[in-house]
Amino acid sequence: MKNRKVPSIILVVLFTLALFSGCAKEPQEEITAQLTPVEAYNVAKGSIQLSYSAAGQIKPLKEVAVTPKIPGKVESVLKELGDTVNKGEVLFTLEKTDLYQKIEQLDAQLRQQLIQSEAAFKRAELQYSNAKTDYEKNKALFESDAISKQILDGYEQGLELAEVQYASARDNYLLLQNKVAVKLAEGSTNQGEAVQTEAVKSVIETQKDAVLQSIQDSEVKAPISGFVAYKNLETGQMVSQQMPAYTLVDINSVIVETDVTERMINKIVKGQEVVVTVKALGDKQFKGIIDALSPAVTGQKVGYPVKIVIDNMGHELKPGMFAEIQFITDKKDDVFLVPLEAVMTNTDDSYVYVLEEDIIKKRVVKTGFKDEKNYEIVSGLNAGDRVVVKGQQFVVDGEQVQLVGGVQ
Repeated sequence: MKNRKVPSIILVVLFTLALFSGCAKEPQEEITAQLTPVEAYNVAKGSIQLSYSAAGQIKPLKEVAVTPKIPGKVESVLKELGDTVNKGEVLFTLEKTDLYQKIEQLDAQLRQQLIQSEAAFKRAELQYSNAKTDYEKNKALFESDAISKQILDGYEQGLELAEVQYASARDNYLLLQNKVAVKLAEGSTNQGEAVQTEAVKSVIETQKDAVLQSIQDSEVKAPISGFVAYKNLETGQMVSQQMPAYTLVDINSVIVETDVTERMINKIVKGQEVVVTVKALGDKQFKGIIDALSPAVTGQKVGYPVKIVIDNMGHELKPGMFAEIQFITDKKDDVFLVPLEAVMTNTDDSYVYVLEEDIIKKRVVKTGFKDEKNYEIVSGLNAGDRVVVKGQQFVVDGEQVQLVGGVQ
């Protein structure tokens, strides 16, 4: 029995040794520390500026409401909404039939009045000639003592009255002929000498001129070049001065009106360039010029009104679009700049993480100007320093890191 147990024990021992021997031959895994990945930015000098933003709505540089000078019925409409117009181009016309009839009536009245005036003039001329002849005859009789001075004075008074009536009839007749009125020169020794005076028109001719002007006004023309922004009439419709028929806009240049605060009004000047951003056009930027500044707050506004003019020859900017205006209030050149995300703060300081070789170093900095992208660094950094701009939230001072991107 003892001889049988010995081989069994030997087998167990050999199996155990073989098992441990196999386990010892398996390779062991090498454990390596994982480094935090970061991106860095090389500190360099550049320019930075302070700006102030305000909002406003785009308006046309010129906007004119067009109304007819006379009321009437629309005969034809020549321009539609959105059409381009040139200054002096006819927009619409009014019916003129009644006006032409009025001209014919006035012409007939004028001809009749002229006939009557001519007849009156000839009668007055004959009476004046007879009175003059009678006076000359009786003057000779008086000089020969055939009649008294009283009788001669009567003929003289009759001559003077006939002369006045003749002059009045003559002037009225010449007036109707649209000629110059004449009168005897004041103080002239020659009573037959006449001088021309200014042309005076008859009442009928004045009325005719007014009707002719109405005929011209029946063609309503564009007072400016631009586009039809509003149309409020159709053929056959009655129009008057009480309601605009068209609104025309000139958008070769547009304006943006906004307000600035009391702290800003003295930091901007007329003629200064501004940047105008329009979100409706994919945040496209345009150059504007400050055209006007109000020196006082007006009405219910809390700011100072400012008007900006923008060149718009391409007509991209449309009235009604909203715009953001950026006023540049200060600027510095040749200063150290770092991206905004590089600067971190705590209760006491602003700081950045600088990469020295592959080791993180915390660096306290003093910041200056700030724009939408960068901080100005007044002190704490030098040209060429590599500032961590990504991953800085996950590192500590003195830590070894792995640089994976950015400007190296």
